Amino acid sequence: MKLPTNFFGIVVKRQRYREKDALVTILTKEYGFKTFLVRGTQGPKSKISGSVIPFSYGDYSGIVKEEGLSYLNSASNIKQFDEIVKDIELNAYATFLFDLLSNAFLNEVLSEDWYKDLFKALLYINNGYDAQIVVNILQMHLLKVFGVEPNMDRCVVGGETTGRFDFSVILGGLICSKHFDQDIHRLHLSEKTIYFLRLFSKISLNQISSISIKDSNKDLIQHAIDSIYTGSIGSYPKSKIFIDNMHTWHI
Repeated sequence: MKLPTNFFGIVVKRQRYREKDALVTILTKEYGFKTFLVRGTQGPKSKISGSVIPFSYGDYSGIVKEEGLSYLNSASNIKQFDEIVKDIELNAYATFLFDLLSNAFLNEVLSEDWYKDLFKALLYINNGYDAQIVVNILQMHLLKVFGVEPNMDRCVVGGETTGRFDFSVILGGLICSKHFDQDIHRLHLSEKTIYFLRLFSKISLNQISSISIKDSNKDLIQHAIDSIYTGSIGSYPKSKIFIDNMHTWHI
């Protein structure tokens, strides 16, 4: 019989299972995304129910299986990203980020650097940094994990490093004005949008405090990144639909 193991994790989602139990997906540092059966979460005397609320994190113990359901036994040192839990918009961006990482890494364990970046991103979102900018930066970095690493340094046709640029999904990166005719479906992005795409692809989350972007420019950046993802990867998590709809609430 397999013995319980201890691991650090972030609760991604939770759903009721049968009458008294729950299925809880946790992004573990050691095993990647795992779904656990958690007994007795629905009872008023449950000791573990509060530890498996989405966007909780801490130390967990249970039986981790390579396939099928794992089993969660206990939790300790549990904290929450409180603002993400309370705010529907922050919740939406954090959920989308989880879904992106799940799609990028599939059944693989996140590298230590990516796990740290995800945790840092959640901390930033929880602490009041612009959630869209945080997610956009990680989206640009995740392209490499998806197997799509666009050339953001120079023109993919002639190698030019200066001048006016646009983005070509087909050619896989920037193209300069001399070679715009090489892709009639180029994205027709503004110079400002190209600037931010290049910036986001290079900077780390540690540098985000110095970034302030107008809402109109943020919309253009998001549209550009959406076009790159749908054109080069082919699909988006369904959670992105909620974010798109959410933006119409403010119109």
